[in-house]
Amino acid sequence: MTTLKNTIQLSCTGLVLAASSLAMAAPTFDDKAFGTTYYCGNADNSNGVAFEFSDYELTPSVFSNNGHAYVDNAGLACGIGQDLRLSNIYINFDLAGSVGSAVDPTLNFGWYGGTMNLSINGDRHWAHNPGGFPATIGGCSVSITSMGGGCGLLEISGTVHSIGIGGQELWIDVVPENDVPEEECDWGYEDLDPSLAMAATTSFLTDGLPSKVQPMLRWDGSYSSGTVSVSLGNNACNTGQELQVNNAVLSHDLLASGNAYENVAWAYGYYGGYITFEINGDHRIETNVAALDGQNIGGCDISIVPISPNCGWIKVDGIVETIAIGGQELFMDCLKGDEVESDPATPGDIDEDGDVDINDLMSLIAAYGSTCSGCPEDIDGDGDVDINDLMILLGNYGS
Repeated sequence: MTTLKNTIQLSCTGLVLAASSLAMAAPTFDDKAFGTTYYCGNADNSNGVAFEFSDYELTPSVFSNNGHAYVDNAGLACGIGQDLRLSNIYINFDLAGSVGSAVDPTLNFGWYGGTMNLSINGDRHWAHNPGGFPATIGGCSVSITSMGGGCGLLEISGTVHSIGIGGQELWIDVVPENDVPEEECDWGYEDLDPSLAMAATTSFLTDGLPSKVQPMLRWDGSYSSGTVSVSLGNNACNTGQELQVNNAVLSHDLLASGNAYENVAWAYGYYGGYITFEINGDHRIETNVAALDGQNIGGCDISIVPISPNCGWIKVDGIVETIAIGGQELFMDCLKGDEVESDPATPGDIDEDGDVDINDLMSLIAAYGSTCSGCPEDIDGDGDVDINDLMILLGNYGS
């Protein structure tokens, strides 16, 4: 079920904290020992980014110095790997004094209640919750976007020399840039009508991809005919539109779009109930998304890469012609992959059926002596069908 949590990202490109002339650095806390604990006055660095802990502002102008922070690995900041839990303490990252000032840095956090502090370039503010900060801090523009699944995105536009954050039940982390960003999706469902809700057996296209809503197979062998609808809740932890799968199956025919795909990734948000998954006609039914990890389905190896307790990526290693997933409380977004290069046709295979045979020979004879531009019988592409084309065909006859 949905965990009550907000995650905020400081966008301007990542607490990808680095001057443009330096290698990128990000305080992911993965280089710190699990359980490392900090108190007010402690200082350290993560991936070269210097930080220091100080008093937390509980209410306006009322400070506490008895909090602590520790390195955690529960994924509560909706990142990957380890994160940092803040409990009545404030952390300040000195970018300018360590890796260099950053343009548009990004920081994730998971908020579980209590007040918050946020500072940019020394301009510090207090708020009841993540949505309570002003639109401009430290000369930078600040905006907040819900990422769903308890996650969110705080974007800062401008040059950041230092950034500080504090909370009472707050986890912070950085999401690596290779998490398959939304703009790299082949199909992100942004072209669909935001009010669209489709019943089982509905066929539709999304950016040229033939797709269908199908009934979902239950454990007892019966079927449920639910719906697939467009959602703006970002419950798959991506931005923009996504598809909510409610007791139905969402099916995509990649091959029918023109190509099979490999290295396929599909973002999910899972909030309970069993799921079904199908690759190339090979079907599975499981108690949850995580149960797919390590399976071979339809000749492809499946891995599940979580980025939060509710969200993650389904990654498929192999050639994918069709892919489908069904669920009860499931959200899908950002399907992507690499097109599989098709083998070039054998010269002389005029009808493109995979071989050079009598049918191809008869087609060439029928066109022999004619002039044409781009016709398949003009095998050598010189603008006419002549003895040269015939010799090429005969040289590959039977292949």
